Order: sequence, then C-alpha cells, then structure tokens
Amino acid sequence: MLSVNSSYDRHVAACLLDYFGGATPWQRRLWAVGTVMGIREVLEGSEAVQSGVLSPKSFENLCQAVEVAVGRDPGAGSPEERRLLQASLRSCPRPGSADYLMVLQLLSQIEEHYLARWRLAIQDSEKPNRRPQPERTARAIATHLMDLGFTEAYLHPWWTFRIHHENGLRFLADLLEDAAVLLSSTPMVFETLVPFRGAPGLGTEVPPHWKDGRAVSQWFRENDFDPRDVRQAGGLLLQIQARDVYGAVEQVSEVVERLAARVNLGTSSRLQPVGKVWVRGYDKRRQPYSMRQIIVRGVEIPALLRENQIYTSSATTKIDAALELLGSLNEGPPGPAVASGWAAIEALLLGPGDSGNRGIAGDRLASLIACSFPRAELTTLANAHIQSGADHLASELNEARTQRERIEIVTRALLVGHQLVLSSASDRLAESRMKALLASPKSSLRDIEEHAIRALRRMYRQRNLVLHWGRMNAVCLRAALRTAAPLVGAGIDRIVHAWFSKKTSPLELAARARVRIELLETPSSTAVFELLDP
Repeated sequence: MLSVNSSYDRHVAACLLDYFGGATPWQRRLWAVGTVMGIREVLEGSEAVQSGVLSPKSFENLCQAVEVAVGRDPGAGSPEERRLLQASLRSCPRPGSADYLMVLQLLSQIEEHYLARWRLAIQDSEKPNRRPQPERTARAIATHLMDLGFTEAYLHPWWTFRIHHENGLRFLADLLEDAAVLLSSTPMVFETLVPFRGAPGLGTEVPPHWKDGRAVSQWFRENDFDPRDVRQAGGLLLQIQARDVYGAVEQVSEVVERLAARVNLGTSSRLQPVGKVWVRGYDKRRQPYSMRQIIVRGVEIPALLRENQIYTSSATTKIDAALELLGSLNEGPPGPAVASGWAAIEALLLGPGDSGNRGIAGDRLASLIACSFPRAELTTLANAHIQSGADHLASELNEARTQRERIEIVTRALLVGHQLVLSSASDRLAESRMKALLASPKSSLRDIEEHAIRALRRMYRQRNLVLHWGRMNAVCLRAALRTAAPLVGAGIDRIVHAWFSKKTSPLELAARARVRIELLETPSSTAVFELLDP
C-alpha cells in the first residue's frame, strides 16, 4: 500500500481515485486530455485544416493550447526537447512539413518514455519543492493512461488495490513503474458474445461472426455461463482488441449501435439486442456486462426532478429541444453524441449576431460552469460534514431549512478557518481548494472557466470533424466526450433550473454569469455561491 509518510503521494493518489471514480461529482472529474492526445489532435487537425474542415483560427487555438501544456509537462522531455516541440507547434504545422515531421518524431519518444520521465520528476527528494503540483501530476498520469486506451472502470480498482490494499509500503514513483509496465503490455483480444432477441435483415448470406440460437447456447455452456434465462434468437461472436475488458465492452456497444442504425435504415424493423455482453474468461461471477452502464457519460440534469419537470408535457421550447438532444450525448455512439450534444449547446446559447462564431456558445456555457462550481462543491462539503461531524457546525447545518442556508453556513465556516470533519481524502482536498477559491475568487473562477473553455472547444472541433469530414474515429473523439459531457450536463442543469424556476432565458443567465465573474472582488461583488441567482 502507499506510504502514509508522503503527503505529496497521498494528495496525488486521492486525485487519481477521484478522476477514475464512476460516482465522482462533475466538479471533481477530469476535464483535460493528456499531452500525447493533445499532440495527436494537432496532427489530425493539421489534415483537417488542409481539407477545409477546421478553420485556421481554430487550429491555431489548438496548437497554442498544446504548446502551453507541453512547456509545463516534464513527461514531454527535457527542456531542450520541449522547446523544440513548442517551436514546431507554434508554426501550426501542415501535413508533410518539416515541423509536422518533427512533431511526429518527438511524439513517438514521448509515448515511450512519458511515465518514466514523470517518475524522475516526482522522485527529486533533494529538492521536493521543485516537484510539479500534485494535482498537475495526477492529471498527467490519469490522462495519459486513459488517452492510451485504459478505462476508468479498470483503472479505479487497479489504483485502489495498490494505494490501499497491496502488501508492503510503496511510494508513488513505484506505482508509476507498475503503470509503465501496464502500458507496455500488448492490448488483449477479448472474445465477446452479444445475443439478440431479434435480428431482421440477415438475408441468405449470414455473416461469419453471426451465431444462431443453438450455437449461442452452446457457447454459453462451453464457457460456464447459464443460458436458461437468456431469451435470444442468435448473436454476434466478436473478437475485440482493447486495453481492458470494459474498453472491449464499450467497443462492442458501438458496433451494436452502428448495426442498429443500418437495420433501421435498411428494413422496416429494429434490431433487438439483449443489452448485455458476455466476455469469455473475464468475469468470475459468470455475469454479463451491461452495455448501458459502460456507455453512460455522466450527463445529469437534477433540476428536472427538483422542479418537477420530468413528466410534464408542454409546448416545445428551446429547453425541450436541448434536453432531447442531450439524451444522445449521454449514451449514444460517439459521432452522433458529439453532434447532438453541441447542437444542444447552440440551441440554448447562440443569439443574434453569433452566426459567424458558433464556438462562442461553448464559451458562454463555460462561464455558467465556472459560476456553478462553488455551489456544487460547497453543497458536497456541507453534506459530508453533516455525515461525519458531531460538533456545533454539524448541528447548525442540520437545523438549516434550505440548501442555500447550509451553503452559506459552510462558507462562513471556511472563511474563518474552521476545519470540517471529513472522512474521505477527496473531500479534504476539496476543502483546501474551496478555501483557496474563497481567498481569491476571481482568479480561481477564471481558471475554472478557462479549463471548461478548453474542454468545450475540443468538443466543438470534434463535432466539426464528424459533421464536415465524416470522421467517426477521430483520435480525440472519445476523450472529448469523456471530458466535456459532465460539464455540459452541469451547465445546462443551471439553465434548466433558471428557466423553470424564474423563466430566465439561457442567454440572460450567461450574461449574468459573465458580469458576476468580472465584478468579483469589487464593491458590486456577489457571494460565490449565488453567482447565478437573480
């Protein structure tokens, strides 16, 4: 298990478990992609500019963002290597150019040595103050592992075991060595079976990977699965190459979605998958994997329940249209998901005069996300203290009549330096972040806003590759969905709340967010937990 003597290692470990946790709230999730993925997006974006799919300005913004990330990332190489890479990125390289080829060559070195370089960066025991900030270290490790194909569902138990349960004491640098070995392994081939209750349009020439009902039952028995409760008329037996079993199931889910679209277009019927995937040899419980649980991306709109709007039926508004589009963002195949998700943002946050700058809708949503961050985190901390504390503050929080009162109480406590009673490392880190935000709200919220802008602009670029280039396998598509989808949900949740509670339009709310951020730390400043309130 991880040594308890290093506060730095514990800080990084807590962030990693947050980033990989399926139940982590949106404000603590991973919003970024890694250096390797950023460089890959630059190389693909270079081709997209040449094809007229991305604008030169959009590509320039991408190159600038990756250039800044490279300069701060010890995993990108020595200072000389980073300066060379930054110079090539600054040129906005075109396919086949000398700068493009240099970026390509440096990328291969980064992929090979990335975690080893980070291991050296955090091992500097003689000058520990020169180590990167722990949250930056955690982001670099997490993004690198996920960008190279490992899933959150696999990485969370992998790191949890090594941090909390493994015999002996180890340091973070040792765990990075294990992670590097994990990355060096060859992706595995998973034998997966997807049964269907109905599969119209098979025709006379049955595909080789299709198995009839009898063959499916036989496969179940041969692999110690119980076929008796599975109603099926046949299934697909697919060999999937992936880093882990959850990634394999995600790929299978996407295959089924593509086939469902073809069946819907080519016949008068619909494909009827059972909704589960059986994987040979990868589940000791002999249970299948749910396709829906694998594919959900964390878009949540709790305001619909709070405002009693789930089952209402009314004239269609922009809000209704956006909510319908968000359904595909949460669990649809990647291409349609990014297209419909961005359409929801545009439907709500584009206004008169914006036709020439459609990306501005994402920037407005980022302002809403930044203004939502303090309230979300303070709510989580207040509830955590109520669960773990037995002091006067816990009593005061319990007696509060509304959630807003609880937030105000916990804010006052943090401002006077009160130490909350928190049982999880995640909550303790959040407490430290909120104290820093309350001490310097304007710069903190601008930083949050900038992170959200980068995630949403990435989503917009991927939307353009899908709609204008037909690129359903773009290198950054899945990463863009992973990072942006929970943020889109958080921002639109505030829009939904404002509309159904006060009839405040999305553009009016975005304007309020922009003004409130700019006026922080002035006489006209609003409390950080009510930045979106009227």
